Amino acid sequence: MEHYLQIIQGSSKKRLSRLRKALKFHDLSFLLLFDGDPIGTKISCTKHYNVVVISADGDPLILADRTLHDVAVEESLWDVVLIEDFSLECIVNKLKRIMNKWRDLRIGVNKSWGRTRISFIYVDVLNALAKEGFRVEDATPILTQVFDKPFSEELEIIEWISKVCSIALEEVYESLRPGLREYEIAKVVDKVLNENGIIDRVFPTMVASGYRAAAPHAHTSFKRIEHGEPVIVDMGPLWLGYDGCVAYTFIAGRGKKWEEIMDIVKEAIEEGLKYVRPGTPVKLLDIIPRKVIREHGLPDYYHLTGHPIGGFYKPVITEFVEYSLEEDMVFAYEPAVYIPGEGGVRIEHHILVASNEGKMLTKAPKLY
Repeated sequence: MEHYLQIIQGSSKKRLSRLRKALKFHDLSFLLLFDGDPIGTKISCTKHYNVVVISADGDPLILADRTLHDVAVEESLWDVVLIEDFSLECIVNKLKRIMNKWRDLRIGVNKSWGRTRISFIYVDVLNALAKEGFRVEDATPILTQVFDKPFSEELEIIEWISKVCSIALEEVYESLRPGLREYEIAKVVDKVLNENGIIDRVFPTMVASGYRAAAPHAHTSFKRIEHGEPVIVDMGPLWLGYDGCVAYTFIAGRGKKWEEIMDIVKEAIEEGLKYVRPGTPVKLLDIIPRKVIREHGLPDYYHLTGHPIGGFYKPVITEFVEYSLEEDMVFAYEPAVYIPGEGGVRIEHHILVASNEGKMLTKAPKLY
């Protein structure tokens, strides 16, 4: 674990240099990142903060209340400022002092957090700063540029997260049987993730069986798993700003129909992966698996074919994007089949764009 922390610290310094240049180019004086933002966690090297303040010239400052301060001091590379009273007035005053009480400053914020959101108090902070004369602007385009993909050394962290997810899937394979409840299977996944030091989640571990597997974003329930049913297990590990998203569909006992659909989904994935290499238009990875599934007479799925992992912005796997794959991009690849009222099959792997091919990072031997 200490080794991975050192990787984050080194990456933070490198990315901060790129971020400062981008801020200057876009004439932004400061960037504010708020509690829960994976970008803020990557820069500060800790999740124990309320606000990360990045200037175009100096080192970042970490604002942390009393419940976070001591841990932030221990973990972060940068100076930590104590918020004595976690209130709107106190936070705004701290920020005004840091920004020298200038007026007409342009401040960037991350308005597009992917799966997270700014809480109400920080929205109020931004509104209060705007009333003081600060111009609050969307810095998402800058962050998309700077945090587009991991540095090569960061891939080690993503590979570790992928390995832990694979172990969790194998534990489910050993544990699952008809008669268990969905939440009991979710507990198996969470136990493996937690024991390996991955205690945070992008979303709660999802287990959906039978007819409930027809919903891509179902919630784990108390439903009993019946013989022959498909069981989708979907996990969203999160470790210091680096996230993952891994899913697999198990069949409780034997179920010929769902086993055949599983084979079709695997075929769709394999056909798409043939094109994973630098320079391939991203849209191809969306078009190809959908074509395979339709040719088998099955319904198209109604979500992205894939999305970036690791807390980065690219690649988004859909036919609407116009950019191409680049070496060291990492993404979750998730073609699927859903039959309303009956069930569904989704398999979601972590994929690395290597120098001349796609490398599957989540491949549990017991499942293949």
